[in-house]
Amino acid sequence: PLFLPQAIVAQACTDRGQQAAGPWPMATLGGTHQPPPGLVSNPASGAALPTATSATPIHIRCWQPGACAHRPKASPSSHGAATWLSPPEAPSIRQLGVSGTLGLGLSLSARSVARRRRCRTRRRHLGAALAKAVGTTSQPPILVVNLDRSVERWELCQSEFAKQGLEAERFSATYGKAMSPDELKEKATFGARYLCTPGMIGCFMSHLRIWHRVAEQGPAAVVVFEDDVLLYPGFSDRLQTLMAELPSDWDVCLLGAVGCIATDREAFHMKLFGFLTGGRRRSPGSTRSVSEHLYVPYRPAGTHAYLISQKGAQALVRLCPKPRYHVDLTAWSQPSLKLFAAKEFLATQRFGGTSTVSKGRAPVTKRFLRWTVDMVGITRMVEMGGIPNLKWAWTVACFALPVPFSTTRRRVIVELGPVASVFVLITLACLPLKSLKPLGAAFLYLASLVAVIRWLAGTQHVAPLSVLLALACICLCWG
Repeated sequence: PLFLPQAIVAQACTDRGQQAAGPWPMATLGGTHQPPPGLVSNPASGAALPTATSATPIHIRCWQPGACAHRPKASPSSHGAATWLSPPEAPSIRQLGVSGTLGLGLSLSARSVARRRRCRTRRRHLGAALAKAVGTTSQPPILVVNLDRSVERWELCQSEFAKQGLEAERFSATYGKAMSPDELKEKATFGARYLCTPGMIGCFMSHLRIWHRVAEQGPAAVVVFEDDVLLYPGFSDRLQTLMAELPSDWDVCLLGAVGCIATDREAFHMKLFGFLTGGRRRSPGSTRSVSEHLYVPYRPAGTHAYLISQKGAQALVRLCPKPRYHVDLTAWSQPSLKLFAAKEFLATQRFGGTSTVSKGRAPVTKRFLRWTVDMVGITRMVEMGGIPNLKWAWTVACFALPVPFSTTRRRVIVELGPVASVFVLITLACLPLKSLKPLGAAFLYLASLVAVIRWLAGTQHVAPLSVLLALACICLCWG
């Protein structure tokens, strides 16, 4: 290769009126050849040298190691002639002057930067090509979490997978109610044992067992479904596209999710969910987009469909060793987890439910509580969070309060819908009372809920509680 561009040498020689020197031969692999027009040749080795094209006489002296140590000097007699010197007679690069030295440095620097850029581009393209090649030949195995007694749900899953020609392995889920007190004490945290429902603990244990299996046995990536999943058309092809775009250090890719899942920027009122539950994820740039089909969600929830790598499973086993709350609110809130999501989801879940609240409530109570939620816009927020059916969101358990002196571990489930309705009713009391003190009480009520939820999920932080308590004090003191 030619180590110094001929244009730099020619310019330096023209400016200084000197002869250029330096190790700049155009060596061949061996033998002799006829140089193309515009080049002069070294008669000994056949190495070609560029001729001068400027009107000013330029003489270039080159040193070819080994081949010309015994060759006598030839005096230049014409434009572009080449003089061959032995190594001791080769002049220093300082003879090129300031312009030649700067030109050499700038040229080498520019060439080095360009070379590094080309290498990075080749590696990136090669990685994408390898991912596509692997994706076209292998489909990640599919595991479906299903309780042994939920036979109908498993049959629905099988029919759903058969529509797209997919094969899945049934993974026996953990039944929380069947866990003994000793088993709960060993495998669950203190908060989970007393403030979580058996279903929450069993769901967390099921996914934790899958993570242990993938972390210890592999394979490199696994698709995890819950038995209420619904697939969108073209699942396999779209999955291969996502896998080709995932970075090399990815841990989890959500194929379906609910919560704060805007692909560009999350609306301010939707960020309240992240404020209350914690676990907000920083944006990778000006927007949340990472590639054409991937982005980083603000505060996702849901474990009905996700892709997990072996590295991601090992990280989750280390970060979430025991059930402590809802598995999605705990796992997806880990800041060190490399989590991504599909811009266009590949799957959703069946948002079903036979009642909006507990079964013992009267129809009038149901309608009234639903009206309070609709009036303040909570229903709209739920729909923007990817939940088309408010019934499903209404019955989500925030936590469970143990019944005192109960020998059967009875719990009073605190559901999301009634909790939101109580906050709205306390706030509306400001109108007839013409005072802000009820609003202060509402902020205290909300602060207590946030403290419990964040402590259970492991996302506790002093800032949200400080803000809520400050607002409560202002309203109670000056309201």
